[in-house]
Amino acid sequence: MMKRVFQDITNVSRKNIKLTIHKSSHRRKLVKWLYEVMDDFGYSQVTFSTAVFILDKYTETRGLDLGKYQLVGISALFLSAKIEEKRCKGIEDYVHVTDNTYSKEEILDKEVEMLEIFGFNLMFRLPHSFLKERYLEKASGKYTVKQSQEIFFCAFSYVLEKNICGSSMYWIYLEGVKEAEKILSGNEIDAGLRFYLENNRRIKNIFM
Repeated sequence: MMKRVFQDITNVSRKNIKLTIHKSSHRRKLVKWLYEVMDDFGYSQVTFSTAVFILDKYTETRGLDLGKYQLVGISALFLSAKIEEKRCKGIEDYVHVTDNTYSKEEILDKEVEMLEIFGFNLMFRLPHSFLKERYLEKASGKYTVKQSQEIFFCAFSYVLEKNICGSSMYWIYLEGVKEAEKILSGNEIDAGLRFYLENNRRIKNIFM
C-alpha cells in the first residue's frame, strides 16, 4: 500500500504534470517516503542516502517534473540498492510500493538515464564514510556501538532531507554529528529527526 506521507504527490492530476512547485516541500515528502520504503525493504541507511544523492543529481541535471518525481525517487532507490546491498528486492516490489503507478519498464529506463547522467561512474563519498568506529565507541554512552551508529545515520538522513542547497557531504556529516550528539546527551529530540528514529526498525523500540 502507498505510504501516507507521499499520497498527496502521487494523486496530482496527470494534466498538470509540468508544474512550478515549492521544491523543498515535495522533495521532503519524497525523501521521507523513500526512507519508509528503505526500512520496509530492510535496506541500510547508506542505500537510502545514496538514493537521495542520485535523486538530487538527477533533478539538478534534468529539472523537476512533478508527475514523474516518484518514478525518479523509486528508480534512484532501485539503483542505489544494486550498489550497496548484498540482496536486493525484485523490481516487482518497487512497482508495488508505487501502487503500480509506474511499470517495470519505466523504472529500468529511468535507471539507464541516471547511469548516463553519472557517466556510469557511481563512486562518491557519503557522510557516513567520515564516521569512525573509535569515535562511536567513545560517544555511545548508554547505547551499543551499533545503536549509536544507527542514531548517527538517522541524523545524517535528517540533515540530507533538509539539505536543498547542495552542501558538501562533509558539511552534512558535521551537522549530523551535532544532531546525534544531542540525542546521546539525553537532550530533547527534534520532531523532524524523530521521524527517522521511529521509522528505523533497528532502533525504533528505543524511541517509540
